[in-house]
Amino acid sequence: MTENDDVDRVMYARNQQYKYSKEPVTGGQPITVEQAKALRLTVFGACDTPPRGEWLRTGFVFRDPEKELSYGLRARRNGTRGMQTAIQGYILKHLLFTSTNNSCMKPSKQQQLDALCKSITEILWKIGDNEKVIVCLPQEKSYVAHSLNYFQDNVTEKLHLFELTNIQDLEIFIKRYLHLFQDDPGPGSLLLLYSAVLTRGLSKIVSDLMDEKVYLISSAEEGSICIVTLMLTGRATPNLHNGIVNIGDEQHYAIPHYGILARSEVGLLVHYEESSTPVQVTQIPGSRLKTPSYPIWITCAKGHYGILFNTNRELLRNHLAERRFPLTHYSCSGSENHATVDTRSHQGEQTRMMKATDDINNTTSLLLLVECLIHTKWEGASVQWTGVTNAVN
Repeated sequence: MTENDDVDRVMYARNQQYKYSKEPVTGGQPITVEQAKALRLTVFGACDTPPRGEWLRTGFVFRDPEKELSYGLRARRNGTRGMQTAIQGYILKHLLFTSTNNSCMKPSKQQQLDALCKSITEILWKIGDNEKVIVCLPQEKSYVAHSLNYFQDNVTEKLHLFELTNIQDLEIFIKRYLHLFQDDPGPGSLLLLYSAVLTRGLSKIVSDLMDEKVYLISSAEEGSICIVTLMLTGRATPNLHNGIVNIGDEQHYAIPHYGILARSEVGLLVHYEESSTPVQVTQIPGSRLKTPSYPIWITCAKGHYGILFNTNRELLRNHLAERRFPLTHYSCSGSENHATVDTRSHQGEQTRMMKATDDINNTTSLLLLVECLIHTKWEGASVQWTGVTNAVN
């Protein structure tokens, strides 16, 4: 697929509004054989074998509205978890800091849908450099036949592509077809990933990955970090450092490694598994990820994703607010752990673990990992676990 392939543009009147409904997909430009094959190759690494099945049956599904944890997505532990958690970060941003009802932790159904719609819109618009977005939606007709060179997945070969060049039009369009991203089982996760990839451009995605032999969806249990950085920063980079670092030696020319080029709105904290292989400097998050615009961080501990957040916008604006403050860790599997972080303590002080964890599988090890993540941002701080909330639905 070239960067200039024809795509039907979608235009709406500025004041036109749509209610959330299940409208059939109309219009758009049908995907070509070349586009379908290139898309599968870039995302999955092959087009003649079945893609990973979880991407075909995982949508963006909220927990029951107006209850505990109703702000949260319900995501299975599979390869879509990383991307689902990144979307969760933006959902929290809208519910906590841009909603008319601030700190809306028990949103209504309408508020859930609004937050998801705005999150998808904002992520795609950022990936499109605030200029152009290509949204992929399936229709009924297949445009690529099953063959030795192409294994049909019942989604890719049925896509229609829509080009939008205004963020207001994009939000209206996503609102109209939000149900396709929410169907469960359904390909909502794949539709968003495909839209992000085509919006970024296939050649740019390959350049972001820094290796033509690497594809976007890796063998990682909960998804590649490159998908997370694509959602957070607009670029599918494996490099988490600030700016550009030139890496080389006396025998080789220095190669520029592009990291995080601007302060991220939603942050990222990473804790690596202990290994004899040292972690490269480019894999350690820099301040543009550690100190985001909003007190929300995607967490990745030994390949498992979650999210840390604080409801006080001033936390990252006023150093006095960082002396002692609460943090909440949410997992899309349905648990919410609460902690109090005190940065005034001396480094090396033993953290106090929550006592009532016997009835929760692996909770103690999870909290220890989250503490390690917290210490990558607030080194030496004490972390006191104060409670847990588990989803009942």
